[in-house]
Amino acid sequence: MLIVKLIRHGESVFNKLGIVQGHTNSPLTNTGVEQAKLTGEWLKNTANISRIYTSPLKRAYQTAQIIAEILKAEIVKVEDFKEIMLGEWEGKSIEEIKRNEPEILELWYTSPTKAKIKGAENLINFQNRVIKAFKELIKEQKEGEIAVVAHGGVISAIIAYVLNLDMNHIWRMKLNNASISEVTFGYKVPKVTLLNSTFHLNGLTETGVSIWNLRTPQQG
Repeated sequence: MLIVKLIRHGESVFNKLGIVQGHTNSPLTNTGVEQAKLTGEWLKNTANISRIYTSPLKRAYQTAQIIAEILKAEIVKVEDFKEIMLGEWEGKSIEEIKRNEPEILELWYTSPTKAKIKGAENLINFQNRVIKAFKELIKEQKEGEIAVVAHGGVISAIIAYVLNLDMNHIWRMKLNNASISEVTFGYKVPKVTLLNSTFHLNGLTETGVSIWNLRTPQQG
């Protein structure tokens, strides 16, 4: 049996400011650093992880480094675990996008595969690259416990793949900073055995504006 812990990075500066990140680097806030430490301590006491696969983007890699130091685990960077590249939206606040491109933002919420963001990566192509890397990972590991430290989009893409969900449904899953989700590979089919657990954070959650807590343009 193989257990894969899917960990979203801790709160970043852009998360706190409500700015779209995509491939743009943004370091962890003090809260994000503390979230990563709490995640590492939790995993130290509840799991047996010796290897962490991580996105190379700063916010994820920094989170992985903090966790790995606590677990004394090996870190492996995986380029294809980078977040979706969001083109001209990167570096802009979600509130600015809401004001200037409300129709596209509405599609991004409700039918994201139809949202045409200038310069952005195609959502299906994004999932394909993530899942290709994920399949290689689980083929290599086969058993034990491993961790993947990545982004909300990456983790959503993996869970959608496991549950055979259309990518248009990814925003139906909320993934907080430093949350832990889990996929177990055992008998017959993979199973999602945990989703967006933040119990280990002791209430230390993010406060920035995000896709999950911003009212849609139709709501004003």
